[in-house]
Amino acid sequence: MVADTSSWSGARKLSLENFQKDDKTTKQRVRKKYKRKRIPETERERRRLRQEREAKYEQIRSNADGECPSIWSFESLFPKPVWDNESIDRDLFSYKRRDKTVERERSPTMKSKSKMKTSAIGGSSMMRVWRDPKLSSFVMPYMDVEAEDRPSLAQKLPQIESDISDEEAIEKLYEPSNTVADGSNSTAKTISEQIVAAVSNNSGKVDYELTRLVEDRIYGYRRGSNLYETSLMGDGAVKFRDGVRLGNPLPVNAARLNYFGKKELRKDRVEEAQEMFETAIEIDPRDGRAYLGLSRCAQRRRDFTLARKYLSLGIANSISFGPGNVPDAGANPFLLQALGCLEERAGNLAQAEALYIEAVKSRPSHAASWVALGQLRTVKFRQGASAGRACFQAAERELQKAGLPPNAHVYTAWASMEYKKAGDVRKSRNLYRLALSADKRCSAAWLQLGVMEANCEHWREAELCFETVLKFDQRNSRVLQAYALMESKRPGSESRKVIDLFERALKANPRDAGVLQPYALYVAQLGDIESARELLRRGTEVDKRHAPVWQAWGVLETREGNADEARRVFQEGIWACAQLTGGQSGGYTCARLWQAWGVLEAKEGDYAAARRCFNRALDADKRNMAAMTAWTLMEESIGNIDDARVIFERSLRQFEPGTTEKKRLWSAYESMEQRVGNDAAAQEVYRRAVRESISKAENEDISDELDIASMAKGAGNKNVDSQPNGAQSKEKREVEVVRWDQGASSMKAEVWMKKGGEIEGRVPKEIMEKLKSKNRS
Repeated sequence: MVADTSSWSGARKLSLENFQKDDKTTKQRVRKKYKRKRIPETERERRRLRQEREAKYEQIRSNADGECPSIWSFESLFPKPVWDNESIDRDLFSYKRRDKTVERERSPTMKSKSKMKTSAIGGSSMMRVWRDPKLSSFVMPYMDVEAEDRPSLAQKLPQIESDISDEEAIEKLYEPSNTVADGSNSTAKTISEQIVAAVSNNSGKVDYELTRLVEDRIYGYRRGSNLYETSLMGDGAVKFRDGVRLGNPLPVNAARLNYFGKKELRKDRVEEAQEMFETAIEIDPRDGRAYLGLSRCAQRRRDFTLARKYLSLGIANSISFGPGNVPDAGANPFLLQALGCLEERAGNLAQAEALYIEAVKSRPSHAASWVALGQLRTVKFRQGASAGRACFQAAERELQKAGLPPNAHVYTAWASMEYKKAGDVRKSRNLYRLALSADKRCSAAWLQLGVMEANCEHWREAELCFETVLKFDQRNSRVLQAYALMESKRPGSESRKVIDLFERALKANPRDAGVLQPYALYVAQLGDIESARELLRRGTEVDKRHAPVWQAWGVLETREGNADEARRVFQEGIWACAQLTGGQSGGYTCARLWQAWGVLEAKEGDYAAARRCFNRALDADKRNMAAMTAWTLMEESIGNIDDARVIFERSLRQFEPGTTEKKRLWSAYESMEQRVGNDAAAQEVYRRAVRESISKAENEDISDELDIASMAKGAGNKNVDSQPNGAQSKEKREVEVVRWDQGASSMKAEVWMKKGGEIEGRVPKEIMEKLKSKNRS
């Protein structure tokens, strides 16, 4: 790499001038600020809490007398637990009161004379069409209505298995990662049924035939299709009376309002978009698109409570149809998947997994839910490649069964998982080829394929991938960022080209912190520390919840010897990136900040503070490999070998055999024992790792026969071969090494070698019959 600092300094000045110029031009084009007509109560409460915490924060800093305050004094800013008798009564006794009420209504004296009639359509999606919700679409949550508290969908975060075989992953495809034993009746319900039970207040019986008639007449719905009538009144009806149009608005207008609402939301006009979505709900309360739009408006304001409420209302009220205009088996899968993404963002991983499973049960061909479920299990839960592979294979199979074309995003996510988790580059390339066959202009597939080729040091192929994307997607900042990173690693590349690519990415999206962070690291590598600080500061301003920017800034200050400044950066980063359900450690996104802070304290010699930081990192993410290895290295450096061994042993229990993380832990454990001169312990660690790998391989060898036999018995087939497992596994352990099939040989025998080193010769059946016939003659 050729460094050109003069070109960088000129580019930096040009970049700052363009940035300021863009700011001036945008200020001239800014529309008049929209005056908000109504503000939700949840947003008012959130503002009040933020102001109180900011006041406490400033008070702590002012009491520090200009010095950096202690990191542990900020614990006072966390909300303290409150003994709420009303909540305790609701959580412990409301279910009993509800069950008694339902039992009383179902008693013979309270039963209605009318009998429940079945729906001609069928499907639980249509059964929810005309139930009166607790908060209807015409009464928004910010109005003066008593909102019912959202029930808990999962009791606690379960202990999740990390790696299983492909067959076990297929069996557990529709099961949560771990089930929580609960004797209550509500655990047998699906997620959509729990949400419907929470929102609905109508416990009476529903006349489904009357529901169909009312729906068809009011909303003009054509039964058996996903279309609406263009008129809501008969041909001979009066259209106007005294200048006022009779009837309801046309439902077709709801589609236009949803379209323009999404358009306004893309332009950050949240208030205008919210009004359009509300009008769309008034026109058609059973259309889930408007509820999804309202939840996105609430998420833009960081009001996740209101966003969750909108999605719950949509799940309870909306109806949806799959391919062929067939009603879904459950709730709206789009809203279930959106609610799952919201829960995952908030840190409720168990609830997110349950919602994804409910979405794919409602519509098995919903590709987005399969992709989200596979990525959650492999990335957040650290499960092996088999868990993600089962999800992606199921998505491919269900799409084919439904007659839908292949989905490029399914193959792209699958290929990325195979490369990152399994390390299979060849299979990943084949999956990327399938993704590009389904969509030749899939930017995500071209981008990830280019990144993989760059990691394999295939520079020409990676450059071709990035250039192909930029032919039809010139303003994709992430493609330009990956292209710049590839050029920075490429031997003989020029810094001028790398800087130009970063500048193009910032011009395409000036508020992308994911571009500013690697740009600052590259500038620091060139030696311009002040410019790197400026870029990182800009990154924290444009996206203050981007944890990698805060981490890079703190690590930069640590390397420059500014310990106090690094502590300040880590403190502000943790507070900015803390999740709603992250507790005092801040959640999953703050784990990397705590780990970097612990490295800083270990470098400064404050080992007690370093231990607390590493402990916080593992509390935020108990499978954080960086925190585990950094903690053990610190304990080893100060001579606490026994403590390091305890950390290794505790960390190894967090991962299942065969995962990449556990292999790295075994290797680090063995290296530590070798460094301290304990060769016997190092050999024992190595034997344990090998023994674990062999046992896992043997279990995978016999898993097919065991699973097939158990499934056959469960299906009622009693004629299952009772062959002992030893004979089955013996055949599976045979490996063909070489085969002789020459013309001069009359035997045409086959030679097999077993794993134990034994060699066995086999004669084909045809040759044996010929030999027997010759002997008889």
